[in-house]
Amino acid sequence: MPISTDLLDDDEEVLVDLRPHWVFFLGPLFLTAASIAVAAVVVHEFPKAPVAVAWILAFVIAVPAIWLIGRLARWFGTSLVVTDRRIVFRSGVLGRRVVNLRLQRVVDTHCTQGPFERIIGSGRLILEVEGEEGGIALDDVRRPRALQRVISRQLGQMDAAWQQQHRPPTTSDRDFDNPPRHDWTPPSGVPRPSGDAGGSIPDQLVALDRLRRQGILSEQEFANKKAELLGRI
Repeated sequence: MPISTDLLDDDEEVLVDLRPHWVFFLGPLFLTAASIAVAAVVVHEFPKAPVAVAWILAFVIAVPAIWLIGRLARWFGTSLVVTDRRIVFRSGVLGRRVVNLRLQRVVDTHCTQGPFERIIGSGRLILEVEGEEGGIALDDVRRPRALQRVISRQLGQMDAAWQQQHRPPTTSDRDFDNPPRHDWTPPSGVPRPSGDAGGSIPDQLVALDRLRRQGILSEQEFANKKAELLGRI
């Protein structure tokens, strides 16, 4: 079931809406099938077994079957949504856990896959988040490398928009007959200007740090710009 439009802003675009990979069911599904097979063999080989044996077999089948049903309920209650502004991870059946992460806070992404996971198209996606140690790990992600590319591409577009917004004006940009207006609206996902500061200082620091990590800004340029922004506080 796609994310409800009530949870999105008016002009927010959904890029990805995923459920966990089917490997999420593999453990309980295998045990349920194995228990049914064992029960069928016992019934076939011992058709006149006592009633107590039938109760034992029913219990052996019921335990993994209940586990499988629980996994199915968790699968329906779990989703990973990436929009042009944020990442939303929802999980839980009786309780509910919702992680709402702004894309500006994502510093980097990592994807890990074992040999079997590469074959079936599953894996773990790790999001490095500004201000948090260890990052956020998402398991049983469907096509994690493709999802990683989607997030990286969106971050690149946001960084490009930020650089375009803050680059020094050139002579060709100036129109002396028609002075520039100040009612420009930034692209979706880019922090909106606050006064004449070009965005809140914390958001500008986060964007600067991302540019430094990507090698676009040198350490000296980053330090100078950081000192300039902190001097405005």
